[in-house]
Amino acid sequence: MSVNLANPTSKEEIYRPDHPVLSGQTVSSMYKLKDVTDNDGGFFCFGDLSSRIEGEYRLKFTLFEIITTGAVNLMHVFSNVFKVYNSKTMPRLLDATFLSRSFSDQGVRIRIRKEHRVQV
Repeated sequence: MSVNLANPTSKEEIYRPDHPVLSGQTVSSMYKLKDVTDNDGGFFCFGDLSSRIEGEYRLKFTLFEIITTGAVNLMHVFSNVFKVYNSKTMPRLLDATFLSRSFSDQGVRIRIRKEHRVQV
């Protein structure tokens, strides 16, 4: 599975020849993991993905099948619209979800914040 940044209304992929629009891992193999109900499933994880451009976007996820002659594009799907903030206007980070923590516990490399730190 690969991921690209897309326009929220036209859903066209966004490319900038002068610099990449996404940083981090933009390709993922499928992981066989347990979901929140302890059932096996196939998941694609992008644990360190971030956008370099402030604004509203969608993510376009494209699924490929690897065959002996190369890769075949099977399908694509778009995420909901989300907002990318710059470092000065970014709201506080949300706690990790139970699913994220579960995947991390199963060995997926996802950045999970530690428990709340109490300031003295």
